[in-house]
Amino acid sequence: MEEVADSVFRCPLPLPDDALRAVNSYLIRSSGGFLLIDCGWDREETMERLRQALRELGGGLESVRGIFATHVHRDHLGLAGQVRDESGAWVSLGRGDQATLEAFARDPRRARAASLERLRQAAADDVASRLRQLAGGGEGWRPPLPDILLSGEEVLLQDGHRLEVIPTPGHTRGHLCLFDRDREILFAGDHVLPQITPSLGVELPDRSSPLTAFLSSLELVRQLPASLVLPAHGPVFSDLKGRVDELLEHHRVRLEECLEVVLDGARSARAVAEALPWTRRRRHFSTLDPFNQMLAVFESEAHLLVLAERGLLARQVADSVVSYAPASTDPGQSEQSAQGGDRA
Repeated sequence: MEEVADSVFRCPLPLPDDALRAVNSYLIRSSGGFLLIDCGWDREETMERLRQALRELGGGLESVRGIFATHVHRDHLGLAGQVRDESGAWVSLGRGDQATLEAFARDPRRARAASLERLRQAAADDVASRLRQLAGGGEGWRPPLPDILLSGEEVLLQDGHRLEVIPTPGHTRGHLCLFDRDREILFAGDHVLPQITPSLGVELPDRSSPLTAFLSSLELVRQLPASLVLPAHGPVFSDLKGRVDELLEHHRVRLEECLEVVLDGARSARAVAEALPWTRRRRHFSTLDPFNQMLAVFESEAHLLVLAERGLLARQVADSVVSYAPASTDPGQSEQSAQGGDRA
């Protein structure tokens, strides 16, 4: 644990068996107690690490007054229910994540099946099959329901500090950042990470374009006068504009790569994912574990959808399997492609 700003503490919580290794929780101390930003997995070792951090700061779990989850994923929201039960703290989440939250809270197996069906639509039946085997017969995670749904323009107050709630959809539809304008601190969640790019499109089927949303959200935060960025994974950093520019450039190049792969004959998101390198080590798709293969397929799909929206590819659906092809020169066909074509 480290104090990264006055009364702001970074507390890495363990993510066992995950390549990310840890999620950064942030504890903001005020006269009324602590605001906890993201809270890790719902596991005993995570809870014990959080208790230890609070003890080191002269408090206990009962001193947590609020839990701000930047988005619905388990490493950010997972422990919120247990902390709330012991402390009486409120829990907030972005309104855009409500549909995903309720689907998994209501019936985790059905929600997981819907996600696996998306892999079939992307011609990645083999990946879906391996994930189904790994999941076994377990029910899956039921996320805790929040007390407050935030949608932007709200402000959290901490001893006179105004924390502006900023919707940054992309990684999830309801991802939120917090900005302390007076101290120029951005709590970035998974939106802007210092060493990796956040996954895209790993949600239940809908009609949105996650990459389009993510790029717009990056442009939005790029304008913030932040001198300190507190991400959910990796070290804190200061050059927000520089890192945003790197992410924008990464996706510009990835769009070009996806287009080239389709021009060379790939037609499905799965085929495109198999033709592209992954991670900073530029690994082949076949060397990834099934979970990361799923992320690769969904991210490829997000890029292909943007290329269709821009009129560079035509998106087609046959037997509920989505395919892409170079856009026709026919004006009517090009216009349909620019709008994204038929949606599965």
